[in-house]
Amino acid sequence: MTKSGNKRVVVIGHINHDRIWRLTEPLRAGGRIAWSSRETRLGGGGYFTARRLLDLGHDVALLSNLMSDAHGEAALADLDAAGFDTRLIARRDGETEFADILLDPTGERTILSSERRLSRTFLLDEPVHADAFYVNAPKLPQTILASLESAPLVVSQFPLREGELRAADIMVGSKADLPGVSMADAWRRAQRLASERLTHLVMTDGPAAISIFDGRIEHTVTLDRTVSVPDTIGAGDSFSGALINALLSGADVVAASRIAGNDTTVWLERREAENRTEPAKSIS
Repeated sequence: MTKSGNKRVVVIGHINHDRIWRLTEPLRAGGRIAWSSRETRLGGGGYFTARRLLDLGHDVALLSNLMSDAHGEAALADLDAAGFDTRLIARRDGETEFADILLDPTGERTILSSERRLSRTFLLDEPVHADAFYVNAPKLPQTILASLESAPLVVSQFPLREGELRAADIMVGSKADLPGVSMADAWRRAQRLASERLTHLVMTDGPAAISIFDGRIEHTVTLDRTVSVPDTIGAGDSFSGALINALLSGADVVAASRIAGNDTTVWLERREAENRTEPAKSIS
C-alpha cells in the first residue's frame, strides 16, 4: 500500500557494498599512495536513488539482488529497518563482492569492480505496477520491460554500456560520461534506447549548469549555489531521486531539474557535515 499522499516508486538498480579508501594524495603511475581512513557502506545507483526517494517520503520498492551470505543478510535487514519494500530483491547463492572506491583529496574517485559483479542481472516473476519507475541497468528481462510499458512515469539512467531497449519518458545522464558528445548526438542515442516515448534528456555536469533537451530545444538550468566537497559519491543518483520527486509533485522537467539540483547541493552539504562529526561506519 502507498502511504497517504505519497507515491509508490519502483527503483531498479544495484545495491553495492562500497569499500571507500580515502587517499591522502591523488593517484599517480608507479606511486606509493597512503590512505587515511577506510569505510564500508551500502551504495550503488539503485540504492542512492531509492534512499533519496524514501527520505522524501515515498513508498519505495527496490528491485535488485543481494547475495545469501552474511553481508547480504545484514544489508537486507538494514534495508527493511530503513523502511524499504524489499519483496522484489532476489537472493542469490554465493559471496558478496565489494566495490573498492579510491577517493582522493580533490574528490576524484576511481571505482574498481569485478566483471562478474557488473554483469549481475535482475529477476522479476511477473510485471508490477507503480506510480513511477526508475531504471539504472543496461539489461532488463521481459517482465520488467512490460512493467515499464504500462507505467505512467519512467525515468531511466543513460546506460554506460550497451543497453536493452526500454520505455522511458526521461533519460538522465552525466556529461562527464559522454565527453565530446553533443546534446543532439546524446539525444539520438537516448531515443534509440527509449523509443518515441522519450520526451526529455537531462544531462548533469557536476556543479555546472544542467542541460535539458527535447530533441529540438535545449534549456539550461544554473543552480542557486554550488558546493565543493571531497565526497560526491552518489550525488548523481541522489539528483535522480529528487528529480522524480519533483516530477511526481507536478513540476515540469525544467523546474524539476532546478529543484533536484538545488536539493542535491543541500544533500551533499548535509552528508559532509555528518562525515565530519561522526566516526566512520561499517556494514557487516
